[in-house]
This record gives sequence, C-alpha cells and structure tokens, in this order.
Amino acid sequence: MYTLTYTIKQKMQKDTTSENLPLAEIAYRAIREEILNNQFKAGEQVLEKALVERFGISRTPVREACVRLEKEGLIEIKPRHGIRVKPISVEDMAEIYDILTALESEAARILAEKQLTEEDYKSLAAPTEAMEQALENDQLEAWAEADEAFHLALVNLTGNQRLKQVVLQFWGQAHRVRYFTLHLRPKPTGSTQDHIDLVNAIKAGNANLAAEIHRNHRIKGKHTLLNLLETYRFVQL
Repeated sequence: MYTLTYTIKQKMQKDTTSENLPLAEIAYRAIREEILNNQFKAGEQVLEKALVERFGISRTPVREACVRLEKEGLIEIKPRHGIRVKPISVEDMAEIYDILTALESEAARILAEKQLTEEDYKSLAAPTEAMEQALENDQLEAWAEADEAFHLALVNLTGNQRLKQVVLQFWGQAHRVRYFTLHLRPKPTGSTQDHIDLVNAIKAGNANLAAEIHRNHRIKGKHTLLNLLETYRFVQL
C-alpha cells in the first residue's frame, strides 16, 4: 500500500528553505503557508515589521510576496499597517466551488482524452490509496493531504498551466475553510470512492463519464461544506 510521505505541505516547507529560490518566492510561500494553515487567522492584521522578523527576510521581498498574495485574494494590503488576512464568507465558498467544479471537471475530461503513461496513472492512484489507508486509521489530516495531492495531480497532468494557475488560486482560498471544518464533517468515505471511480473512467478513456463523476463529486463537496457552515452558523472564516 502506498504511503503519502511527500505531501504538498512538506513540499512547500522544503522549497521555503531552499537557497536556490529568490527571496520574494521564499517569503511568498512562507506567508502563504501560515495563512492556509490558520497560523494567521481570518481578519488578523499583521505588521510588515512582524513578517520581516518572523521569517528573517528583508522588507522588499516581503512586500513583493504580499502583492502576490493580495492578487490571489488571501490578504488585503493596508498601507502603513501591514496586511489583513481576508476572511472567506459562505457566499465566497459557494462561488469558489462553482469555479473549481467547472475547471476540474474539464481537467478530468482532458485526461480521459489523453494518452497517459503508467507513471501518470500512478500519480492519480497513489494518493487515492493513501486516502483509503488514512480513513482506515482515522487520520483525517493525512486523508486531506492525500486528497490535495490527488487534485494537484489531476490539474498537473493536463499540461494546461493557465488552468492549473486558476485552480490553485481558488483552491488556496478554500483550503483554510476546508481544514477548519475537517473534523466537523462526516467521514469522507464517499469522496474517496469518487476518486477511484474517476481514475477508472480516465483509464477507460470515457471523457464524458470522467467529467460527470468529478462534477458530481465537487457538487457534493460544496453542499456538504455549505451545510456545515450553516449548521454551525459560521458567517465567515
């Protein structure tokens, strides 16, 4: 059984400490990870000086990183007051899921129409197996990391960099909310089965079925999340 030992989070941590990356890229990845993992809370205001001291990076690359993060919708730059982490509302999440549903379903269609290699199929199947293993061990964080690895492989394999860029932008905005509600939702066994069915449809070259499976998967995920937010009366996170 495959074990997911190199998660997206670990990759970000590895890249953040790499001496080969520009300082602005290091700052961007470090600040972004703190936001996505709720180290910087929604609505929190952080001074530029605090960011410089926290990450040991000078002001110019920190400013460049913040400009990128603002474009991605994760923060708001407050002149002379640093940054403010932008909350995600219920309405934001509904719109984000609609975008992800459309684009990732198209990614599934593209893969079913492509000639994928065995290595390509492994990059989809391995996280799915890791999701199953994580659920068997009641390790929801590991399940979520494997789920992200699957979705990343899905868009990566299309070869469409613009599609990938847009998906990851909105994915980042949704990440914080998904992790916050991870232990509030029912055990996601159905989500794992959806991924298995999707891989089988892609292998069979059935583009319409692959797109439909993934569209329904994302729609179910949207309804589950929005119902949780409504049940617990979370206005924004």
